[in-house]
Amino acid sequence: MTNATNHIQYRWLQLIPQMSTSILESKLKRHKISYSNENGKITIGKAKNDVPTLIGLVALPIIAGIGISLLLILNNIEFIGANRGKIIVGIIILVGTGLFNLSRIRIKKQSNSNLKTLDYRIIRVKNEFGEFVFDSENIMDFEYFAEEINEETFEGNLYLVDSDKRKHQILGFDDENEKYVLNDLQWFSDYLKKHVGLNSTVANNA
Repeated sequence: MTNATNHIQYRWLQLIPQMSTSILESKLKRHKISYSNENGKITIGKAKNDVPTLIGLVALPIIAGIGISLLLILNNIEFIGANRGKIIVGIIILVGTGLFNLSRIRIKKQSNSNLKTLDYRIIRVKNEFGEFVFDSENIMDFEYFAEEINEETFEGNLYLVDSDKRKHQILGFDDENEKYVLNDLQWFSDYLKKHVGLNSTVANNA
């Protein structure tokens, strides 16, 4: 009976972390942040290239802009009046949009490329400066902010503030709605506080 009871308790201990990370995983997926789940232990990082996004938001606009330009040059097409200005502006918008999206993808990948592992009551952060282990004893708080990048994009970033007041980036993502960005940043902050057992409820946002 004792062995059977221990086995049941072990199974429940395996199920509980998996259940508690379901919302976390859904939010990471929504923001296309790479992660892995091993028996409830979440590791965030090792960002992968999102090929469909790269093709649709980066490659196609740039190729279209360059293609139109080459077509006009090779066919020696002359522009008259306002049409010339509209076509030139259109080419600039296409290429500019592709380059802007590329820069956003690169920044997002860099923000989430460092490994962050949520183990039992601790957060392990591994980056180019070394490996750090944080818990309720050496974490002061989690800070976040949202910044408007352009009229249709807001960038959100979440940082862990350690006992030496150093900031370690945990997450970074974009969204079209500032409210959604702030709401998700608040949710991630609260989740991580509960994960390590941090009593502080203060979070900075802008």
